[in-house]
Amino acid sequence: MAVVPPPPAPVVPAPPAKRSGFAGCGFGCLGCLGVFVVLALLLVGSGWYFFVVQAQAAISAPAALVVFNAPVEVGRNDSGYRTAVPGEPLIAGNSVRTGHGGHAAIQFPDGSFVRMSQDTVVTVTAAQLNKDGTLQSAGVAQKVGRTFSNVQHLITGANFKVGGHSVSAEVRGTEFEVLVRADHTNKIWVFVGAATVTGKTAATLTAGQEIDADADGNLSNQRSNQFETQDPFPLAAQCGGTASSGNNAGTAQTSISDSIATGQSEEHVYDSIGGNLTVALCYPGSLMSVTVTDPLGGRRTAQGKSPLTIKIPNAPPGRYRAMVRGVDVRGGEPHSVSFATDAACVEGNVDTGGVVRQTLSNSQIANALSQSGATGVTLQVQGASTNSARIFYHSELGGTPITWTIDFYAATPNLGVVLTQLTVRGFNVKTQLVSRLPQATGQSGVSIDFSVDRVYSCRGPSGGILVIEGHR
Repeated sequence: MAVVPPPPAPVVPAPPAKRSGFAGCGFGCLGCLGVFVVLALLLVGSGWYFFVVQAQAAISAPAALVVFNAPVEVGRNDSGYRTAVPGEPLIAGNSVRTGHGGHAAIQFPDGSFVRMSQDTVVTVTAAQLNKDGTLQSAGVAQKVGRTFSNVQHLITGANFKVGGHSVSAEVRGTEFEVLVRADHTNKIWVFVGAATVTGKTAATLTAGQEIDADADGNLSNQRSNQFETQDPFPLAAQCGGTASSGNNAGTAQTSISDSIATGQSEEHVYDSIGGNLTVALCYPGSLMSVTVTDPLGGRRTAQGKSPLTIKIPNAPPGRYRAMVRGVDVRGGEPHSVSFATDAACVEGNVDTGGVVRQTLSNSQIANALSQSGATGVTLQVQGASTNSARIFYHSELGGTPITWTIDFYAATPNLGVVLTQLTVRGFNVKTQLVSRLPQATGQSGVSIDFSVDRVYSCRGPSGGILVIEGHR
């Protein structure tokens, strides 16, 4: 599952009634994207770009808070906590604390995220993007608890760091876990890629390795991963890979549970746009079962050795419920459930059964520009990502070269939007108005008429496509 904030901004009055698409406007008129195109042109055309606040390579682009289960609280530099608001912005210095049973994630605009287990405290230390929308610098300081980080591949010079107690892990495109115990000892695991762990000395961990660090930062015992029975994150990584295999990774959603025992149960839900659906259940080694109920009331059950997999061919759009039961789980164990579909990377909107899918393709953009009579304008979805999408704009209207880049991501329940670049005549500009553009709602991103679950980009038959999936 995947799920960013900027500084305060001028409040934009809400439309009288919301309609399908962004800002009450369907994708037929380019919706939210069209709004940003118009704003960018008006800003430049009216000379707003002369009110320069900063012109630099790195752009501050706060992260967004995703709340899976309460209690989750937000404070400033690990003090003054209050109840968290799903989707709220997190800037450097903001702390997030999960209580017992609480789960949250810190979602960065490029698609990278830090997932927090229960009884965990972290503080955002950096959240900056390059002007092309890629991650430049991001990280958190972890006071106590467990975190799982999934980092998109970074360009040269970029960094992503998780600091434990007297030790830190720095990566360049990987999946890893950090445990900080109450006695300030640490352990770091790497699932995918590699990580450089630094304390009093430094060590490089590759996929399948872990290392210990004491409270003074002394590293020791680098070895193969020896997963703990009560650790939910290895299960999440296993289930995510199982469900995504052969499917569209952008549709994947993974949830975790800390513990259920014999006779106990827990439900996990997934809003699917339809297609061939895969559901995976992973648990340490006791005996659990999973029953998946589809939107039409049909049920399928699996029980046995982990990972359990249920495949539903031609699954209709709607909400799917996976009920996990402890059959023989003495003392209680965690588990993880993942969903994914084989939805093709094609144009096509869905709005049925409470499920919403909106797409915006390069061919749709080109057709809209052609119909409007616009010439000398490049506007397109760039690249492909399982957790974000990027829109690039270039024009030379009136002989003035103008470019801008916007990152879109799931700041659940909102649509995360960050303007990372506005360049006029080759000069990178951030204006007072542009720097506040993403926060029109006072939260992270833009509030639209459905709850955003996933945002991804892919390459379809006619080029790049931005996909937004969610529910009403």
